[in-house]
Amino acid sequence: MMLRAISASLLALSLAACATEGAGSPPAQASADEPIVLMIGVDGLRWDALDRYEAPAMQALAERGVRPEAMIPVMPSVTFTNFYSIATGLYPEDHGMTSNAPYDRSYGEGFVNPMGAQEERWWDGEPIWITAERQGLPSSIMFWLGSEVEFEGDRPTRWTPYEHDRDYGERVEEVLGWFDGPEDERPRFAAVYFDAVDTNGHRYGPDTPEVGEAIARVDGHIADLLAGLEARGLMDRTNVIIVSDHGMARVEDDQVIHFDDFIDLASVYVPEIEGRGGNGYRPFLNVYGEPEAIEAAYQGLQGAHPNMRAWKRGEMPEHFRFDHPERGPDLFILADAGWTMSARDLPMGSPWRSIGVHGYDPLDPLMGAGFIAAGPAFPEGARPAAFENVNVYLLIACILGLDPAETAGDPAVVSALTGGRCEIGG
Repeated sequence: MMLRAISASLLALSLAACATEGAGSPPAQASADEPIVLMIGVDGLRWDALDRYEAPAMQALAERGVRPEAMIPVMPSVTFTNFYSIATGLYPEDHGMTSNAPYDRSYGEGFVNPMGAQEERWWDGEPIWITAERQGLPSSIMFWLGSEVEFEGDRPTRWTPYEHDRDYGERVEEVLGWFDGPEDERPRFAAVYFDAVDTNGHRYGPDTPEVGEAIARVDGHIADLLAGLEARGLMDRTNVIIVSDHGMARVEDDQVIHFDDFIDLASVYVPEIEGRGGNGYRPFLNVYGEPEAIEAAYQGLQGAHPNMRAWKRGEMPEHFRFDHPERGPDLFILADAGWTMSARDLPMGSPWRSIGVHGYDPLDPLMGAGFIAAGPAFPEGARPAAFENVNVYLLIACILGLDPAETAGDPAVVSALTGGRCEIGG
């Protein structure tokens, strides 16, 4: 049922915590009744998680707001690619973050954390916080992908370099502190990120008590955020949007494809088996090389395994949309959900192995991401069809009254999510 809904929807549609001042337009005269958007990123929250685990704060938000059947990730269904598509409203073919560590032909190098997170050359498009700043609305961002980058001189009013181990309670206190200043200094758009659900999903697998514990932990901090906004008298004008980047599939030890049985690794470059991670158990592989080597690899992979497929550059399924001019692979190899790929003849990069994996085809139901939204822009108890995450930028821009940058978003989706309360160009 979910897969049919997804298909129908697609067819129908400085290294320490710091704050820095943005360089956008001066704030417009603030009004105490203007809308606020708080976006909360919950990494790895699958579309069906709230049906399986107790999460009273998120479940209450869903009851008084909107919870679509699912939010459809972009390809590949990994964190960097999807949280940046949410921020920009663009597919990876346009914003350039084609994986968690893209390789760029023109640079002759790959993205490396943490340096790449602060280098503008890796990040194209216009994130929603930059749109807000350029139109006079202050924004405050904690740990969102792309928020450490200066876009042609512009930054969020407040931004925080990523600290993976920063206490969640401290994160909540800082976010709430943003709203304690004068009205014209408070953010009209704010965002914060939590990783625990994804971390436990990888370590223990989806559909486990440990994932439930992580959801409960994050949910408690979301409850604290909402209580803090209520205490400040801001809930009546705040639209809370909870988004995730992808779902998660369980993988088994006996569902491994040794892809180097079928291609000559000496003739091609595969970033996923290089660098910090090294050879592991991968859901997908990007392959780069000269035309003859790519053709040989492609031919070697045809029919090699029933749970593995390969496409040459320019021949991928239309909905993948990550064939960036400099970063799209010459050959893309993808396993079916629940399967992984590893090089038999290379040493493993790490002894640790994920039980939960994502990165598969975004149309697979296991990759569907969670989305919940509540506030004055949203109808109560609505359950719209699944939609693509590239619509979130346009949704936020509409709520805040911003003139949006060009995106892949569909005004009809924004209207559906808001029950007609927010119309683009209407």
